[in-house]
Amino acid sequence: MELDKVKTASTVNDFLNNELLDYLANAGMHRTDISSPQLNATGSNHSSSNSAEEKMLKIFDYQNKCWAIGSTINNCSETSRKILKASVINATSDIQQISALNYSDRTFYRKKQEALCEFAQRLQYWAYRYDTNISDLRIFKKEKVQRVENI
Repeated sequence: MELDKVKTASTVNDFLNNELLDYLANAGMHRTDISSPQLNATGSNHSSSNSAEEKMLKIFDYQNKCWAIGSTINNCSETSRKILKASVINATSDIQQISALNYSDRTFYRKKQEALCEFAQRLQYWAYRYDTNISDLRIFKKEKVQRVENI
């Protein structure tokens, strides 16, 4: 199936501007904490009946989500990584990035869309690697149904 780049990029952009902020807040982390993620040995697979332990496991899971997102960004191609780090970690505006990268508006937004789609393509691997569950952000185009008429 073919990736719908416009819808996927929009979904990823919304995710990075909303869910990521929620994950960071619940993990007690900041944007800059995910710039160089390390594999976290803390798993969230332990069963527990203790309320305090359950709360800690939730925090660990939010941290793992943040590490997965940071690792996904770091695993992207160089251009995508630059754009994503500037946008997500440094909260640099598109206008500032266009100026700093010396791109035309059109080139920048095309490259940003590519970066957001690359992020979506790589995210599930890193979520699995960090033993956490993050929704698949990829949106696929629906296949066109060809009609065959009987003559």
